Amino acid sequence: MATKKIMLTKLGDGTVEAVSQSGAKLRLGHMEGVFDPGEVAQIAMAGCAILSSRRETVEDEVRAEVSGEYNPEANRFDSFSLTLFIKGKEEPGKLEQAVQDAIRENCTIARTYERGVKIKVDVEIEKK
Repeated sequence: MATKKIMLTKLGDGTVEAVSQSGAKLRLGHMEGVFDPGEVAQIAMAGCAILSSRRETVEDEVRAEVSGEYNPEANRFDSFSLTLFIKGKEEPGKLEQAVQDAIRENCTIARTYERGVKIKVDVEIEKK
């Protein structure tokens, strides 16, 4: 089983910077102009769907819109709704089924959200 790591650091302005093993960076926070963690979860879902269906939509224009039903009492999303907008030459019914199948088979994020995932949190304290 492969392990993928991302390092996150809290910055002085209260945001968090995430850095991947490849060097990609993303800032998170609860302020204007920065994605909050819930939005990143939505981005992950929609981005994964687009990337998972790239073979089926190789020459097409693709956009996505994703929304999440947030439950404030439970402090969680109860569901996500994703719409892909595809402008292409393929017959709509055939393309829709191919894209649905590709997402079902290849989208790690959709598969993870649908199944659920175990979360283990360790805390290590270092003295200054």
